[in-house]
Amino acid sequence: MARNKQMDLLPRRLAYHIRCALCVSAMPLLVAPLSYADEQFNTSFIHGEDNVTLVKDLANGDDILPGRYPFDIYVNKKRVDHREIEFKKLQPNTQGTFCLSADEYREYGILVADTAGSRSCYDIVKAIPGSSMSWNAALQELDISVPQTHMEPLPQGMISPRVYENGINAAYVNYSFSGDHNRFSDNNNTRQGDYYFLSLNNGVNLGPLRFRNNSTLSKQPGEKEEWTPVSSWVETDIIPWRSRVQMGQSNTNNNVFDSFQFRGMQISSIPEMLPDSLRGYAPVVRGVANTNARVEVRQNGYTVYSTMVSPGPFALNDIYPSNLSGDLDVTVIEADGSRHSFSIPYSSVPNMLREGMWEYQVTAGKYHDGSSSYQPKFVQATVSHGTKYDLTPYGGLLLAENYRSGVVGVGTNFGEWGAASVDAAWSDTDLASGDNKRGASFRFLYSKSLNSLGTEFQLAGYRYSTSGYYDFSDAINERASWDNGLYHTQYYDQDNNQNGVPDWATNERKYYDTLRYNNKRQRVQISVNQHIAGASLYAVLSRQNYWGTSAYDRTVQTGISSSWKRINYGMFYQNSRSNYGYTDNSINFNLSIPFSVFDANRDMTASFSATHSKQSGDGFSTGLSGTLLDDNRMNYFLQTGHTENGGSTSLANLGYQGSYGNIEVGHSYNSNYQQTSLNVSGGIVAHSGGITLSQPLQNTFVLVEAKGAQGVRLENQPGAAIDTFGYAVQTSAMPYRHNRVSLRTSDIGNGLDIPLAAKDIVPTNRAIGKVVFETHLGQSLLIHSRLDTGDMPMIGANIFNGQGTSIGVVGTQGKAYVSGVESGEKLKMKWGDSADDACMMTVPQLPLIDTDKPGGYQEVTLTCSTK
Repeated sequence: MARNKQMDLLPRRLAYHIRCALCVSAMPLLVAPLSYADEQFNTSFIHGEDNVTLVKDLANGDDILPGRYPFDIYVNKKRVDHREIEFKKLQPNTQGTFCLSADEYREYGILVADTAGSRSCYDIVKAIPGSSMSWNAALQELDISVPQTHMEPLPQGMISPRVYENGINAAYVNYSFSGDHNRFSDNNNTRQGDYYFLSLNNGVNLGPLRFRNNSTLSKQPGEKEEWTPVSSWVETDIIPWRSRVQMGQSNTNNNVFDSFQFRGMQISSIPEMLPDSLRGYAPVVRGVANTNARVEVRQNGYTVYSTMVSPGPFALNDIYPSNLSGDLDVTVIEADGSRHSFSIPYSSVPNMLREGMWEYQVTAGKYHDGSSSYQPKFVQATVSHGTKYDLTPYGGLLLAENYRSGVVGVGTNFGEWGAASVDAAWSDTDLASGDNKRGASFRFLYSKSLNSLGTEFQLAGYRYSTSGYYDFSDAINERASWDNGLYHTQYYDQDNNQNGVPDWATNERKYYDTLRYNNKRQRVQISVNQHIAGASLYAVLSRQNYWGTSAYDRTVQTGISSSWKRINYGMFYQNSRSNYGYTDNSINFNLSIPFSVFDANRDMTASFSATHSKQSGDGFSTGLSGTLLDDNRMNYFLQTGHTENGGSTSLANLGYQGSYGNIEVGHSYNSNYQQTSLNVSGGIVAHSGGITLSQPLQNTFVLVEAKGAQGVRLENQPGAAIDTFGYAVQTSAMPYRHNRVSLRTSDIGNGLDIPLAAKDIVPTNRAIGKVVFETHLGQSLLIHSRLDTGDMPMIGANIFNGQGTSIGVVGTQGKAYVSGVESGEKLKMKWGDSADDACMMTVPQLPLIDTDKPGGYQEVTLTCSTK
């Protein structure tokens, strides 16, 4: 007799039987060795993570035999270590316990008396009143509970380095391809242009070593392909020092000096290893696109970011600059070829440190960026230290060919008046002209949050420099632009969109020569964010001017966004000017209204936007967007609109997030041009189990193995699922933090059992972690067993499959749940060490498994033969 039942009922049906099986062996370490060595026991036979508590009732006490076993160690519910621990009996005829030395308890933050010395098997329960020790052999967990008065005061969220994982040996390629084909017609003349940009982030991990390479391949209309090896380096963490060593091409930080790229060697402290309670800044690039536009971000001559955006306001928060400070040059390339650009003088307020904390960096090598032909050797060292009275002094020294500089400063907290830092820098520069310049630069930084008013105010940077002061990048550029007594500068004309001819069709560049190099005079950036009555307002002002000229760079941005019921609306204003004379003013209004038609649980969004720009004129558009498929893996966007210069334009975009990567296609057209675009991104991971394709990878990620679980999806990652080879990739993980990796149990169908569908991992930086889920393929059975003598089997008897792996345990009335069995398979039941303490039973012919249905089990009645 066989009946399909939902697996959800299993815990309730078996709870009673499991609680009765107190004498059950949970794993090899819970039982005496069996008569045949090949048999292995696995106690994770309860389906579903929520039922793990049922397993915990199986065995504590004397069920573990003396020996050494790998366990996770928890102190007051926090995992602090994973290693082999010795289990022994301290006295004959007493309950056994796990042995840890007094020094090991101290390493876990427990205050052990000095009189204990380094005792190898320290009795923590006897020594510290109120403490306790318990273990769960089924899950291999040792729980130590100690009163807080006997614990060292540790920062909130502190994670023991003992649980860090360097991950597996593997290699990967992370790729992002973006391309478009443009066709432009003007006065019976037709021009065509193709653009594409391929970014490759490659890596190889060998133990604690990380080898990395970043390269790009780009093709501009009318130009040849350009392959650029952006950077290559190897790095490893020195965890006891909370530091990292890098060799190759990388960048310095901007805690004291401005950041720049180099080739050489660097050792620096790593704040990410600290808990959040003890511890950066990356710019959000905001702007407005009038059409289906491409946004390019450049820094130091490199294109560090390129993507397609839909019409309307955009905010790019996933940019990884090559430097930690320095101008970001943002260009928005509209579908009709017109451009509007602005510059973000990007820098960050040096972080104050808590009392007793140190941050440092020492770098030696050659200056190297994407544009300068002058690459001097240099040595740079910086240090900052948190002291008493909320003061953080910091400083640094930079020595290079033809350049010397030093910085001293201090940051402090004024309490309700906010926080500020001030520093002074001195430089001594040998110019290419033969002159020597000396000068000073002073910087003041201030931030204040008015929580009661919902206001955040930040003077992110004000710097004043004397005419003789050159920062390191200025000194580099001065020598690189020197040409026979003149400073030669090349720039791209942003104001050449004449008669509707797009920039990609003209590629006009301009040059100018001067007798004086215009080094920076002062720079200011002010940022204000205000939250009021459900609305969010922000304003940003940045301005930079130079010695010897009245030209300056300026960007002003302000905006408001809010909602009424489910309707969202916002307004955005931007004014930009470059020191080459390009100016633009633009204002944009947008409105979005979600609604549902065919599916009440899935919204569509109607949008409207209107814009005015000095360069592009007036325009408006209406659009419709939404998602399709489960997990919202597919998205679409339709729009039609009109601009003063470009006329009426229509476009359609369709995107898909798949397990093997992401793809987006788009097409836009009007009477003068057509544009077809393609974006493809994803990852390729090579490991000991083969090749696994994935969605785009982040710096740290996790390879997931679940053999036979094809199609089971990962939680919290739309589109990612176990492939035919039993692998998937969780593309993002936080280094030095607990990361939960879990499978979607609703995807587990008949014929597949995954006892524990969620695990935890703490990877190091840029690690390729690995999580293996145990899977059982085959039928799941609830067996009503009886011996051929007519007697009931002994409670706690183990059931083994043909491979010698324990797959179940007998409860009361001969009932046992097993998984992963097939029709005709012979199962062995054992209840002792003797060969006579065993019997065999054969699985009958079972109905075919319907894998499309949720996981369930069959009920069968079997007789176990002792002959």
